[in-house]
Amino acid sequence: MSALFQQMVSSVSRQIADSIKDKLAGELREMLKADIQEKLRPISSELRQDITREVAASLLGAINGVAPAQTVQTKAPIVSVPSVPSAPEMKAPLAPVAHRAVEVVTPSSPAPKAEVPKPPANVPALAPAPAKEVASKPVASVPASTKKQIVRSAEQKLAAVRSFAIPKEESSERIQEVKLGATREEGGTRGRTLALGGQNCLAFHHFEGTIPHPPAFALEVFDTVSAKLSPVLRETWGDLLGNPVEMAKACVEQHGADAISIRLEGTHPEKGGKSPEDALALVRGVLNAVDVPLIITGHSHYDATNEVMKAIAAGCKGERLLLNWVEGDNYRTIAGAALAYGHCLVAQSPIDVNLAKQLNILLTNMDLPRDRIVMDPMTGALGYGLEYTYSVMERIRLTGLGGDAALTFPMIAHVGQEAWKAKEGHAPESAFPQWGDRAKRSVLWEIQTAMPLVLSGADLVVLYHPESLAALRRNVAKLFPRGAERMEK
Repeated sequence: MSALFQQMVSSVSRQIADSIKDKLAGELREMLKADIQEKLRPISSELRQDITREVAASLLGAINGVAPAQTVQTKAPIVSVPSVPSAPEMKAPLAPVAHRAVEVVTPSSPAPKAEVPKPPANVPALAPAPAKEVASKPVASVPASTKKQIVRSAEQKLAAVRSFAIPKEESSERIQEVKLGATREEGGTRGRTLALGGQNCLAFHHFEGTIPHPPAFALEVFDTVSAKLSPVLRETWGDLLGNPVEMAKACVEQHGADAISIRLEGTHPEKGGKSPEDALALVRGVLNAVDVPLIITGHSHYDATNEVMKAIAAGCKGERLLLNWVEGDNYRTIAGAALAYGHCLVAQSPIDVNLAKQLNILLTNMDLPRDRIVMDPMTGALGYGLEYTYSVMERIRLTGLGGDAALTFPMIAHVGQEAWKAKEGHAPESAFPQWGDRAKRSVLWEIQTAMPLVLSGADLVVLYHPESLAALRRNVAKLFPRGAERMEK
């Protein structure tokens, strides 16, 4: 009877001890889990799960009397967790958990076992039941030097970086170099020529390749002044607007234009109907007045502009003019004149990479040399399609440098014509007082249209206002230290 009683007491005692142990362990686990999750809320969910899982495993090992094999190490800043309290100390409040570090500290001793109640005094003591042999679990020793491994945060790692290698994307192609203008030794009359292209990398990516020539800037003169021309431009140029030869001299001598664009809008049948001979006389007058290359800009009336371009090409043979422009529906006549008399050509396409490539192929199939072709992907002003133009020009340049030789030509951007048509550029202050001073606003509109196109790869930009040219030159000089050389020359 006493042996049976002793066995019952022993069994009940073990159950009580196991129950107390499991209850204490569960309460501790839930308390620490809630506290740790609250402290780790700013950390990413993935790291928080990893840290919680590692800490919980270490705590269970501590409760069972086994020290963890090593300190928990995470990819983020470690959070310091207090030592596991012993059973008598369970009701004491937990120590605060630090927000920046996590460090699991091995408990100094396993939790004490619950006491087994002794049998009554009148019950004779019985020999204890033979204990089952349980293989002891080896406890891995942790060197003191590794117990507090500190993992640096991403912010600390970045702060420690002093230099790094810039990844480079080398190009298999080079943009075709095109020279505008011809000196007397070359059969023309120019005092200086203008080279475009020649680079094998994106704009201003000096670390990836070579850029022999900075972007160039031209100013435009007019054979006929439009009634819609901005009052700001009329005030800036004054009487020079009606005298394109003198205006061209001012553009070069006072404002340092790299080239002069002559817009022959007056040869349009509905805008004056000037003859090809009148246009040729104007071009010759400008050639005699300045020593920079010329851009001859026509209009959209195919029959009239074809006759004008043929007359100018023949009358200025050898000058290496830039005839502006041909397109998919009208290219044979002007391309033939450029080929016959030694001039360059602008290939214009309506903001489309495939159409631009197709036109370039058509021109080269006519045996027009590659060093006489300049692309015009067309442009829109700031607020009127500029971002789309930028993306198309960038795609053209990336595709060309990536190996498509049909797109490896310099690009021209007619910024002045587009920017000064925008309402925001010419609207009076009385209509939109919140827009500010019209003179400053209109110049800024031209600058903010031109600079993104320069960054996307434009090699030649045609402007209307001299202040825009000066501002763009300053910007280019910051990105291309040799960009000021042209102005000095």
